[in-house]
Amino acid sequence: MSPSEVSLIRAAHLFARLPEETVEALCTISALQTYPAKALVFLEGDPAAGMYVVSSGRIKICRVSLSGREQLLTLVTPGQHFNIVPVFDGGPCPANAETITPSEVLYFPADTLRQLVAQHPALALALLRECCGHMRRLVNLVDDLTLHTVQGRLARMLVQTASSKIKTPLTQAEMAAQLGTVREMVGRSLKTFETLGLIEIQRGVIRVIDQPGLLAQADG
Repeated sequence: MSPSEVSLIRAAHLFARLPEETVEALCTISALQTYPAKALVFLEGDPAAGMYVVSSGRIKICRVSLSGREQLLTLVTPGQHFNIVPVFDGGPCPANAETITPSEVLYFPADTLRQLVAQHPALALALLRECCGHMRRLVNLVDDLTLHTVQGRLARMLVQTASSKIKTPLTQAEMAAQLGTVREMVGRSLKTFETLGLIEIQRGVIRVIDQPGLLAQADG
């Protein structure tokens, strides 16, 4: 076990506060995997081989309808994890995982991870906390999709992105997929926000000028 392996484990938000012995145990079962851009890590319905933590790059978790319409569930960035639920409920992968950029991920096989959970209570509590947080995020996603307009959802996304410590610029197509709409609707809403003086768009980069004004759009 090298210091670099430990640092990769510690860089994951999920594992940051775990005891040293638990981190060392995680190192013994993890494997670093490398993917090019636009590569599939797994497909919806695949057996859940394990859990993944992103070390570098960006990965999108999405569902795709029979007509090809994509719903982006989340974007996973360095330090974040994905595919935790099927590892513990025994079901298949609930969505597609596809790299947006060249990416490296730490892979934790399902069987050995479950064994570690039984041996390390701190790890069990950390994973339980993450599952609860995941459920809250999905509840908020359902609330956004059913109770708020596209313009309001986009305003909230722009505020959250501007406040994020990890800057991950999205294309209009990625925004549309995450908001459950089409690119044209996102483009029109961005034009409206720019006309209102809430944002500024230069060379495809969106800069928030009036955050309170955007929050009012989100609440409205």
